Amino acid sequence: MSSAQVVTPSMVTNVFQMLRHRQKALVKSGKANPAFAMLALTAVLYFWIDRMRTKKVRPRGKAIPHLKTRLYMADVAFAYIKARTQGDELKWVQSLSKQGFTLTTEFIGHALILAFEPSSVQHMLVKNFENYPKGPAFHKAFFPFMGTGIFNADGAAWKNQRALARPHFQVAEYKGAAHIETQINQIFGILDKTLGQVIDAQDLWSRYTIDTATGFLFGDCVNALDVPQQAFVSAFNYTQKVCGWKVRLCDYQRFVPAFGFPQKVKDMDAVLMPIVDATDAGEDLSAESHENLLAHFLNSVDESGKPFDRIYLRDMLMNFLLAGRDTSTNLLTFMCYNLGTHQEVMERVRQEVFEVVGRDRKPDHDDIKKLKFMKQVINETLRLYPAVPFNVKTCLEDDVLPNGYFIPKGSQVVHSSYVTHRMKEYWGEDAEEFDPDRWGPERVKIVRPFMFFPFHAGPRICLGQNFAYNQVMNTMTRMLQHYTWKVVDGFVPKPESDITMYSRNGMQIVFDKYRG
Repeated sequence: MSSAQVVTPSMVTNVFQMLRHRQKALVKSGKANPAFAMLALTAVLYFWIDRMRTKKVRPRGKAIPHLKTRLYMADVAFAYIKARTQGDELKWVQSLSKQGFTLTTEFIGHALILAFEPSSVQHMLVKNFENYPKGPAFHKAFFPFMGTGIFNADGAAWKNQRALARPHFQVAEYKGAAHIETQINQIFGILDKTLGQVIDAQDLWSRYTIDTATGFLFGDCVNALDVPQQAFVSAFNYTQKVCGWKVRLCDYQRFVPAFGFPQKVKDMDAVLMPIVDATDAGEDLSAESHENLLAHFLNSVDESGKPFDRIYLRDMLMNFLLAGRDTSTNLLTFMCYNLGTHQEVMERVRQEVFEVVGRDRKPDHDDIKKLKFMKQVINETLRLYPAVPFNVKTCLEDDVLPNGYFIPKGSQVVHSSYVTHRMKEYWGEDAEEFDPDRWGPERVKIVRPFMFFPFHAGPRICLGQNFAYNQVMNTMTRMLQHYTWKVVDGFVPKPESDITMYSRNGMQIVFDKYRG
């Protein structure tokens, strides 16, 4: 096969550009043809189909079943775009698992593989970890937002940042509620003013966790609880959404509308860079600076042995902020939903809190370890609503999964905790139902490796998982001592994912004082 026969992504891009410029010229001259859009679509489909026809790989294992299609994948592409824009992406991808637990498709010249089976996930995340990095498409999509930070890094840069940060996050497991006490009291103040009213609990927890995360990581809280719709929070959410679209389009990221992206990055940097510069000047290097991740990095060196520069530090902060804030936001939001729709479960957790901690006392680390049923509720919430419902890897070299399916070099491989966590084949017929008792001493024995991986797994397992458990258990203990709540009648959240999961339509909750 000659190189001239193979259609590359850049060739498709050039065709798009040519057609777009031609259409603009026709519109300006008043000669626009309604059939032109159909012509453009036909051209794209031609290159797409040609790419599928000419790109042949001899498999070492079984060929992966192809997604069912009637129009050379155009019907699947349009179905996905519709699901994504309407907030049904998670359920749509879950529905694909009915065709098989390992599936493949060709998306604009890219081999895209869906791998839902627990053994396949274990293979990629642990057993053949080095062969499945984030990859260039992921790096390109997230670089303007997170630079070379740990979430967007592979290789030596990732290993160095992780090694430096690990001790800091291990300390977090042994903290009590002292590091979140200021924000907890602010939450109480907000709720006391809105008792009996409908509030968006997702927005509240989002601002709460960005304050606790910035305080813990930087030693300087951004005070998002004081200012709803703060520019930093707005920019943080916007950039995630744009990057989420970009990573889905691989080499065609330039077609994602992102006119406000540069300004949003500036809005975040206006908050982060002064913190970096102040710490670099020695303003935060106090006796307590070991509790500040930024100060810790300032006293360290990068993977090449050089001190971290301010841009590298900014990238590092942004990455750890994403992990520290969004994991806890997602968990608190959907835990409120689950308890608010299952009042009997809420009362069981509350009674456990009263027995272990009491009605007013702040919990300490020993208390947290004794809240067994609350931990079950958290795990069941993470099963149904994992913080990162999808993850994508790039296969570096040809590989064969444990189930015998062949993965060609260069493939984008998607695994989904959302899908795997809800498989009836592994979890039973009630897999879609909220049931914290499935994590009780007897039933938990059926949970096999990689049926449950809400914090990723293997070498890249989330450093902040203990921090998240600790923060949520402390927060919920204090909440249940003082408040009760219910979900607004008829409200159903619409889980969606950019980088992390959130509810597209917020979380409508009514809080009241607990008077039991």
